[in-house]
Amino acid sequence: MSRVVTWYARPLAVVLASVLVAGAAAPRRLPRDLYKSGAAIRNAFRSIVESPNQATVVVLVDGRQKALGAIVAADGWVLTKASQINGINGGAISCQLKDGTKHPARQVGFHPEHDLAMLKLDATGLPVVEWQTDEDPSVGSLLATCGPNELPVAVGVVSIHRRRIPHLFGFLGIGFEDIAGGARISRVMPNSGASRIGLKAGDVILSVAGTAIPRGEVLRNQIRKFRPGEILPMRVLRGKVEFDANARLGSPAQHIQDRSIFMNKLGGQLSFRRGGFPNAFAHDTVLKPEQCGGPLVNLRGRAVGINIAREGRTESHAIPAQVIIGLLDDLKSGREFAAPANKLGSVDPPAVPLPH
Repeated sequence: MSRVVTWYARPLAVVLASVLVAGAAAPRRLPRDLYKSGAAIRNAFRSIVESPNQATVVVLVDGRQKALGAIVAADGWVLTKASQINGINGGAISCQLKDGTKHPARQVGFHPEHDLAMLKLDATGLPVVEWQTDEDPSVGSLLATCGPNELPVAVGVVSIHRRRIPHLFGFLGIGFEDIAGGARISRVMPNSGASRIGLKAGDVILSVAGTAIPRGEVLRNQIRKFRPGEILPMRVLRGKVEFDANARLGSPAQHIQDRSIFMNKLGGQLSFRRGGFPNAFAHDTVLKPEQCGGPLVNLRGRAVGINIAREGRTESHAIPAQVIIGLLDDLKSGREFAAPANKLGSVDPPAVPLPH
């Protein structure tokens, strides 16, 4: 066994032994600190994340944590999850470093398929993430999600090799019927994107993203081009008054009362954008949406990927390090990928008075 392996094996062995002893002593419930993301387990990874935690930032929008980020260059380049920070409100973005200092940030690059955003800080001499690029982590490998504190945010195990994650359709939350010249809303679901901006039964959707809507089938197909979390621009007719409306799309899982969907959400809130990734591997780390966007490291403390989504009760997705490395130069230049025009985000559109 190598010297490096011995270094991290000792604390892990102690923790695992504690779990076995606790389990053998009596058929009582396992103490919470011995859960996979309990304090005792995470403490075993303290030395492993000591360095990569220095290269992890908290990404804030208007002072509130929206994501984590990875410092990818010492002169202030930070990679994070785009849909967690972009919204039609255009809030002020800043990054909080491990030492607690905060720096204003501007978005330079955006990769829509991988849901990645590149931020630039006016800072130099920053610690940088060290990547593991020779191969993806194997199924069963232990991983730690880095964060702003001494311990990892959470730990988990690789569950599925990298693959394409299917695209998820956006959900407006309306029922509709065909009429001459458009699709008329027949009902609006509570707490949906449509209800939050004040759409009503009887409103007629005339166009979506500049495309005319002659019938309901066209409306359905247009909405399916957008992902959960994206902003859907519409032209709407209410009575004799036409107006523009922008709704943030949700996901069917938020509204459809299906037992399998319900069970998958029991572990907590899921990421709005959690599908449609060209390359991602799965691990069983339990994360909050605002804990995505930062580095995921192996037992050597090297980043094997960027956490990109909380997908289910016990499943999160990560973009592999090899893929990330291939995107960095283009993201920093802003040459290949234009910044999103307020299309994708976890922030609701501003309330706009609609006609009565």
